Amino acid sequence: MRNNTNQGFRNGLGLTWMLARRDLKNRYASSYAGVAWNVGVPLLYSLINVIVFSILMTGRMGERYGNVPFALFYFVPFSLWTVFSEVVGRSPGILREYAYLINKIAFPVWVLPLIPFASALLSQAIILMLTAGLMIYLQVPLAPTAWAYLPIWLIALALTLGIAYVVAALAVYVPDLAQAVPVGVTILFWLTPILYPATLVEDHGALWIRNIIMDYNPFFYLVDLSRHAVFGGAAMSWHALGAMALVAAAVLALGLALFRKLQPGFADVI
Repeated sequence: MRNNTNQGFRNGLGLTWMLARRDLKNRYASSYAGVAWNVGVPLLYSLINVIVFSILMTGRMGERYGNVPFALFYFVPFSLWTVFSEVVGRSPGILREYAYLINKIAFPVWVLPLIPFASALLSQAIILMLTAGLMIYLQVPLAPTAWAYLPIWLIALALTLGIAYVVAALAVYVPDLAQAVPVGVTILFWLTPILYPATLVEDHGALWIRNIIMDYNPFFYLVDLSRHAVFGGAAMSWHALGAMALVAAAVLALGLALFRKLQPGFADVI
């Protein structure tokens, strides 16, 4: 029985990879630049953010990040965020987009929320290569704790997947999520200290703002942990890392359980 389960899982991943490649190709089939749009748009958006906020944040980075160039300060956590925003942003419509497959009895519907990962991981790979190139060019050394970026990245992926499964399943029954989720993702971006240091919120933010940004926002911890892991400057909070791993595992388990529970009704509603 276990061998059959493992084989089904491997087949599902292979099917995901095939559908993801077709998805990337189809999304940009009618454009001249093709898949380059998938990478070019987030890079252009990032470039504008870096130019504008590197000016606004001059002299306001605080002791923890004072010696880190703003471009690196931004790109390290943005590499985590870009996967979350792209995958969760597409999750409300992904089941309706592939509705013709849901009606097929033998098709593993659980692979559909994984399809946006392909384009998201492509964008992230470019951003990580750009970040590595900047670190070499600007001669910024990696901190001894830089290896911790990998578990932080895995935690971010697990959290992203869990939320994507929840949103994809609920959006079948609540179509308004297709409009609400992108707005929510944008609000969460500005509530997460990606473009500004957390010290600004700690030192100048009202208590209720600090509670929202620093206590109830899981991406606050991932963003801060990723910077501390890669650049040093402040001690790593291993307690926070362990807590985030538990939270991400719980969200992923919840997402998969909810998706499985609601799945029998997908074909009837869609």
